[in-house]
Amino acid sequence: MKTASPPPGEPSEPTPQDITSGLAELERLANVTDPAPSPSTSLALVDGETKRVRQLRQEVAEAHLLAELQDDETPLLLDTAKVRKHRRRTWEAARLHQLTQDPGALAYRDAKVRRVTTTMTLAAAGIALAVSSIGVQASVVKALSLKSSDLGWWAAFGVEVVLSLPLLAAVGVQAYSAIRGRVVDRKSPEGRKLFRVELVLLGLTLTLNCWPAFKMDFDLLDLIVHSLGPVAAVIAVWVLPTLWKILSDLPVPWRGTPPGTPPVPPRYRENAPDRYTLSTAPVQVMADHIRDMIAAGEVTPNPGLHKIRAALGVGVEKAREVQKLLVAGGGS
Repeated sequence: MKTASPPPGEPSEPTPQDITSGLAELERLANVTDPAPSPSTSLALVDGETKRVRQLRQEVAEAHLLAELQDDETPLLLDTAKVRKHRRRTWEAARLHQLTQDPGALAYRDAKVRRVTTTMTLAAAGIALAVSSIGVQASVVKALSLKSSDLGWWAAFGVEVVLSLPLLAAVGVQAYSAIRGRVVDRKSPEGRKLFRVELVLLGLTLTLNCWPAFKMDFDLLDLIVHSLGPVAAVIAVWVLPTLWKILSDLPVPWRGTPPGTPPVPPRYRENAPDRYTLSTAPVQVMADHIRDMIAAGEVTPNPGLHKIRAALGVGVEKAREVQKLLVAGGGS
Protein backbone atom coordinates (compact mmCIF):
# COMPACT_ATOMS: atom_id res chain seq x y z
CA MET A 1 0.00 0.00 0.00
CA LYS A 2 1.36 3.32 -1.00
CA THR A 3 0.97 6.51 1.10
CA ALA A 4 0.44 9.85 -0.46
CA SER A 5 3.58 11.95 -0.49
CA PRO A 6 3.18 15.43 1.16
CA PRO A 7 3.18 18.48 -1.03
CA PRO A 8 6.50 20.12 -1.68
CA GLY A 9 7.59 22.56 1.13
CA GLU A 10 5.57 20.90 3.95
CA PRO A 11 7.22 18.64 6.64
CA SER A 12 6.44 14.93 6.41
CA GLU A 13 4.65 13.31 9.31
CA PRO A 14 6.86 10.94 11.45
CA THR A 15 6.26 7.31 11.01
CA PRO A 16 5.81 4.93 13.94
CA GLN A 17 9.33 3.70 13.39
CA ASP A 18 10.70 7.23 13.74
CA ILE A 19 8.89 7.71 17.04
CA THR A 20 10.11 4.38 18.42
CA SER A 21 13.73 5.07 17.49
CA GLY A 22 13.58 8.56 18.96
CA LEU A 23 12.27 7.32 22.31
CA ALA A 24 14.97 4.68 22.47
CA GLU A 25 17.65 7.29 21.82
CA LEU A 26 16.34 9.53 24.61
CA GLU A 27 16.39 6.63 27.10
CA ARG A 28 19.98 5.88 26.16
CA LEU A 29 21.08 9.46 26.67
CA ALA A 30 19.29 9.70 30.00
CA ASN A 31 21.08 6.64 31.33
CA VAL A 32 24.55 7.62 30.08
CA THR A 33 24.89 11.48 30.43
CA ASP A 34 25.25 13.05 33.93
CA PRO A 35 23.02 16.02 34.83
CA ALA A 36 24.53 19.40 33.98
CA PRO A 37 25.88 21.25 37.03
CA SER A 38 24.20 24.51 38.18
CA PRO A 39 25.91 27.81 37.26
CA SER A 40 26.85 28.60 40.90
CA THR A 41 28.34 25.16 41.47
CA SER A 42 30.23 25.41 38.20
CA LEU A 43 31.60 28.88 39.16
CA ALA A 44 32.66 27.68 42.59
CA LEU A 45 34.43 24.72 41.11
CA VAL A 46 36.07 26.68 38.29
CA ASP A 47 37.56 29.87 39.94
CA GLY A 48 36.45 29.77 43.66
CA GLU A 49 34.62 33.20 43.47
CA THR A 50 32.23 32.64 46.37
CA LYS A 51 30.31 35.23 48.38
CA ARG A 52 32.88 35.22 51.18
CA VAL A 53 35.66 35.81 48.67
CA ARG A 54 33.88 38.79 47.18
CA GLN A 55 33.18 40.27 50.65
CA LEU A 56 36.79 39.87 51.73
CA ARG A 57 38.01 41.43 48.48
CA GLN A 58 35.78 44.48 49.15
CA GLU A 59 37.11 44.79 52.70
CA VAL A 60 40.72 44.69 51.47
CA ALA A 61 40.02 47.34 48.82
CA GLU A 62 38.30 49.52 51.40
CA ALA A 63 41.25 49.17 53.78
CA HIS A 64 43.69 50.27 51.08
CA LEU A 65 41.62 53.39 50.32
CA LEU A 66 41.26 54.27 54.02
CA ALA A 67 45.01 53.87 54.53
CA GLU A 68 45.63 56.39 51.75
CA LEU A 69 43.03 58.90 52.96
CA GLN A 70 43.80 58.85 56.67
CA ASP A 71 47.24 60.39 56.03
CA ASP A 72 45.52 63.55 54.73
CA GLU A 73 45.17 66.04 57.63
CA THR A 74 42.86 68.42 55.78
CA PRO A 75 39.74 67.38 57.77
CA LEU A 76 41.63 68.12 60.98
CA LEU A 77 42.23 71.71 59.87
CA LEU A 78 38.52 72.48 59.67
CA ASP A 79 36.94 74.28 62.65
CA THR A 80 34.21 72.41 64.45
CA ALA A 81 31.17 74.17 65.86
CA LYS A 82 32.73 74.21 69.35
CA VAL A 83 36.00 75.69 68.05
CA ARG A 84 34.19 78.43 66.14
CA LYS A 85 32.11 79.25 69.19
CA HIS A 86 35.23 79.53 71.34
CA ARG A 87 37.00 81.66 68.73
CA ARG A 88 33.99 83.98 68.54
CA ARG A 89 34.00 84.43 72.32
CA THR A 90 37.75 85.07 72.31
CA TRP A 91 37.37 87.67 69.57
CA GLU A 92 34.55 89.39 71.43
CA ALA A 93 36.64 89.45 74.62
CA ALA A 94 39.54 91.03 72.74
CA ARG A 95 37.24 93.67 71.24
CA LEU A 96 35.74 94.47 74.63
CA HIS A 97 39.22 94.82 76.14
CA GLN A 98 40.20 97.13 73.30
CA LEU A 99 37.07 99.18 73.87
CA THR A 100 37.80 99.54 77.58
CA GLN A 101 41.14 101.18 76.67
CA ASP A 102 39.46 103.81 74.53
CA PRO A 103 39.83 107.31 76.05
CA GLY A 104 36.11 107.93 75.82
CA ALA A 105 35.31 104.63 77.53
CA LEU A 106 37.89 105.36 80.26
CA ALA A 107 36.43 108.82 80.84
CA TYR A 108 32.93 107.36 81.10
CA ARG A 109 34.10 104.68 83.53
CA ASP A 110 36.00 107.22 85.66
CA ALA A 111 32.92 109.43 85.83
CA LYS A 112 30.79 106.46 86.82
CA VAL A 113 33.20 105.42 89.59
CA ARG A 114 33.40 109.03 90.78
CA ARG A 115 29.61 109.29 90.89
CA VAL A 116 29.25 106.01 92.79
CA THR A 117 31.95 106.83 95.36
CA THR A 118 30.58 110.33 95.87
CA THR A 119 27.06 109.00 96.36
CA MET A 120 28.27 106.39 98.84
CA THR A 121 30.34 108.88 100.84
CA LEU A 122 27.66 111.57 100.93
CA ALA A 123 25.04 108.96 101.88
CA ALA A 124 27.27 107.80 104.72
CA ALA A 125 27.78 111.42 105.85
CA GLY A 126 24.04 112.10 105.70
CA ILE A 127 23.16 108.97 107.67
CA ALA A 128 25.89 109.73 110.20
CA LEU A 129 24.61 113.27 110.71
CA ALA A 130 21.04 111.99 110.96
CA VAL A 131 22.11 109.54 113.66
CA SER A 132 24.08 112.21 115.49
CA SER A 133 21.03 114.46 115.43
CA ILE A 134 19.45 112.15 118.00
CA GLY A 135 22.27 112.74 120.45
CA VAL A 136 22.38 116.44 119.70
CA GLN A 137 18.65 116.77 120.26
CA ALA A 138 18.89 114.86 123.54
CA SER A 139 21.68 117.14 124.77
CA VAL A 140 19.77 120.28 123.80
CA VAL A 141 16.59 119.03 125.46
CA LYS A 142 18.50 118.16 128.62
CA ALA A 143 20.34 121.47 128.70
CA LEU A 144 17.17 123.52 128.16
CA SER A 145 14.91 121.25 130.24
CA LEU A 146 12.45 120.87 127.41
CA LYS A 147 9.43 118.60 127.53
CA SER A 148 8.04 116.48 124.72
CA SER A 149 4.93 118.60 124.69
CA ASP A 150 6.91 121.75 123.98
CA LEU A 151 7.57 123.04 120.49
CA GLY A 152 11.21 123.45 121.37
CA TRP A 153 11.52 119.73 121.91
CA TRP A 154 10.88 119.22 118.20
CA ALA A 155 12.86 122.28 117.19
CA ALA A 156 15.90 120.77 118.89
CA PHE A 157 16.27 118.41 115.92
CA GLY A 158 17.08 121.44 113.77
CA VAL A 159 20.31 122.08 115.67
CA GLU A 160 22.08 119.24 113.88
CA VAL A 161 20.69 120.43 110.52
CA VAL A 162 22.11 123.90 111.13
CA LEU A 163 25.50 122.40 111.89
CA SER A 164 25.43 119.93 108.99
CA LEU A 165 24.47 122.17 106.06
CA PRO A 166 27.57 124.45 106.20
CA LEU A 167 29.72 121.38 106.72
CA LEU A 168 28.31 119.60 103.66
CA ALA A 169 28.66 122.80 101.61
CA ALA A 170 32.34 123.06 102.49
CA VAL A 171 32.86 119.42 101.62
CA GLY A 172 31.07 119.79 98.28
CA VAL A 173 33.19 122.78 97.24
CA GLN A 174 36.43 120.98 98.06
CA ALA A 175 35.30 117.85 96.24
CA TYR A 176 34.33 119.78 93.12
CA SER A 177 37.61 121.67 93.18
CA ALA A 178 39.50 118.38 93.42
CA ILE A 179 37.72 116.90 90.41
CA ARG A 180 38.62 120.01 88.41
CA GLY A 181 42.25 119.21 89.14
CA ARG A 182 42.88 121.61 92.03
CA VAL A 183 43.00 120.20 95.52
CA VAL A 184 42.51 122.79 98.23
CA ASP A 185 45.77 123.16 100.11
CA ARG A 186 45.18 123.01 103.84
CA LYS A 187 48.11 125.38 104.40
CA SER A 188 46.68 128.10 102.16
CA PRO A 189 44.47 130.82 103.69
CA GLU A 190 41.35 129.28 102.17
CA GLY A 191 42.38 125.80 103.26
CA ARG A 192 43.08 126.89 106.86
CA LYS A 193 39.75 128.68 107.03
CA LEU A 194 37.84 125.65 105.72
CA PHE A 195 39.68 123.41 108.13
CA ARG A 196 38.75 125.62 111.09
CA VAL A 197 35.10 125.66 109.97
CA GLU A 198 35.02 121.89 109.69
CA LEU A 199 36.78 121.50 113.02
CA VAL A 200 34.32 123.77 114.81
CA LEU A 201 31.21 122.20 113.29
CA LEU A 202 32.38 118.62 113.80
CA GLY A 203 33.64 119.48 117.27
CA LEU A 204 30.24 120.86 118.27
CA THR A 205 28.48 117.82 116.84
CA LEU A 206 30.85 115.46 118.64
CA THR A 207 30.58 117.33 121.94
CA LEU A 208 26.79 117.48 121.88
CA ASN A 209 26.59 113.79 121.07
CA CYS A 210 29.10 112.60 123.66
CA TRP A 211 28.16 114.95 126.52
CA PRO A 212 25.50 112.61 128.00
CA ALA A 213 28.14 109.87 128.26
CA PHE A 214 30.19 111.95 130.74
CA LYS A 215 28.27 111.37 133.93
CA MET A 216 28.94 110.05 137.41
CA ASP A 217 28.81 106.40 136.40
CA PHE A 218 30.97 106.82 133.29
CA ASP A 219 30.67 104.00 130.77
CA LEU A 220 33.07 103.71 127.85
CA LEU A 221 30.46 101.90 125.76
CA ASP A 222 28.08 104.85 126.08
CA LEU A 223 30.82 107.18 124.87
CA ILE A 224 31.54 104.98 121.83
CA VAL A 225 27.85 104.70 120.93
CA HIS A 226 27.33 108.46 121.20
CA SER A 227 30.41 109.20 119.10
CA LEU A 228 29.58 106.84 116.22
CA GLY A 229 27.57 109.36 114.23
CA PRO A 230 30.00 112.31 114.51
CA VAL A 231 33.09 110.16 113.87
CA ALA A 232 31.50 108.65 110.75
CA ALA A 233 30.59 112.13 109.53
CA VAL A 234 34.15 113.35 110.11
CA ILE A 235 35.61 110.43 108.17
CA ALA A 236 33.19 110.94 105.27
CA VAL A 237 33.90 114.67 105.14
CA TRP A 238 37.67 114.36 105.15
CA VAL A 239 38.01 111.32 102.87
CA LEU A 240 35.86 112.52 99.96
CA PRO A 241 38.29 115.14 98.55
CA THR A 242 41.08 112.58 98.71
CA LEU A 243 39.02 110.09 96.71
CA TRP A 244 38.25 112.68 94.06
CA LYS A 245 41.90 113.70 93.83
CA ILE A 246 42.95 110.06 93.30
CA LEU A 247 40.44 109.66 90.48
CA SER A 248 41.47 112.92 88.84
CA ASP A 249 45.14 111.85 88.84
CA LEU A 250 44.47 108.69 86.82
CA PRO A 251 46.35 108.66 83.48
CA VAL A 252 44.24 109.17 80.38
CA PRO A 253 45.53 107.91 76.98
CA TRP A 254 45.16 110.35 74.12
CA ARG A 255 43.98 109.53 70.62
CA GLY A 256 46.18 112.15 69.02
CA THR A 257 48.93 114.44 70.25
CA PRO A 258 48.94 114.89 74.07
CA PRO A 259 48.16 118.38 75.42
CA GLY A 260 51.16 120.67 75.48
CA THR A 261 52.76 119.21 72.34
CA PRO A 262 53.54 121.84 69.69
CA PRO A 263 51.21 121.59 66.71
CA VAL A 264 52.49 119.96 63.52
CA PRO A 265 53.10 122.58 60.83
CA PRO A 266 51.31 122.09 57.50
CA ARG A 267 53.36 120.54 54.72
CA TYR A 268 52.15 122.41 51.67
CA ARG A 269 51.20 125.92 52.74
CA GLU A 270 51.52 128.25 55.74
CA ASN A 271 47.87 128.12 56.77
CA ALA A 272 45.67 125.08 56.57
CA PRO A 273 43.28 125.39 53.58
CA ASP A 274 39.56 125.43 54.03
CA ARG A 275 37.29 122.67 52.73
CA TYR A 276 36.43 124.55 49.55
CA THR A 277 40.09 124.88 48.60
CA LEU A 278 40.75 121.24 49.44
CA SER A 279 37.86 120.02 47.35
CA THR A 280 39.63 121.28 44.21
CA ALA A 281 43.20 120.42 45.30
CA PRO A 282 45.17 117.43 43.95
CA VAL A 283 44.59 114.08 45.59
CA GLN A 284 48.12 114.03 47.03
CA VAL A 285 47.50 117.38 48.74
CA MET A 286 44.29 115.99 50.23
CA ALA A 287 46.15 112.93 51.52
CA ASP A 288 48.84 115.15 53.10
CA HIS A 289 46.15 117.21 54.80
CA ILE A 290 44.52 114.08 56.25
CA ARG A 291 47.94 112.94 57.53
CA ASP A 292 48.37 116.32 59.26
CA MET A 293 44.94 115.97 60.85
CA ILE A 294 45.84 112.46 62.06
CA ALA A 295 49.09 113.74 63.57
CA ALA A 296 47.19 116.56 65.31
CA GLY A 297 44.64 114.14 66.70
CA GLU A 298 41.73 115.63 64.76
CA VAL A 299 41.14 112.41 62.82
CA THR A 300 41.65 108.86 64.03
CA PRO A 301 44.28 106.70 62.28
CA ASN A 302 43.12 104.75 59.23
CA PRO A 303 40.01 106.90 58.68
CA GLY A 304 37.10 105.58 56.66
CA LEU A 305 35.45 107.12 53.63
CA HIS A 306 32.86 108.95 55.70
CA LYS A 307 35.48 110.70 57.87
CA ILE A 308 37.60 111.61 54.85
CA ARG A 309 34.57 113.09 53.09
CA ALA A 310 33.61 115.06 56.20
CA ALA A 311 37.16 116.42 56.62
CA LEU A 312 37.73 117.36 52.97
CA GLY A 313 34.24 118.07 51.70
CA VAL A 314 34.64 115.81 48.66
CA GLY A 315 32.65 113.03 47.06
CA VAL A 316 32.99 109.29 47.41
CA GLU A 317 35.34 108.85 44.47
CA LYS A 318 37.81 111.48 45.67
CA ALA A 319 37.63 110.12 49.19
CA ARG A 320 38.35 106.61 47.90
CA GLU A 321 41.46 107.88 46.02
CA VAL A 322 42.68 109.66 49.14
CA GLN A 323 42.14 106.52 51.19
CA LYS A 324 44.19 104.47 48.72
CA LEU A 325 47.06 106.94 49.02
CA LEU A 326 46.87 106.82 52.81
CA VAL A 327 46.96 103.04 52.81
CA ALA A 328 49.84 102.93 50.34
CA GLY A 329 51.89 105.51 52.21
CA GLY A 330 50.80 104.67 55.77
CA GLY A 331 47.57 106.37 56.85
CA SER A 332 48.58 106.57 60.47
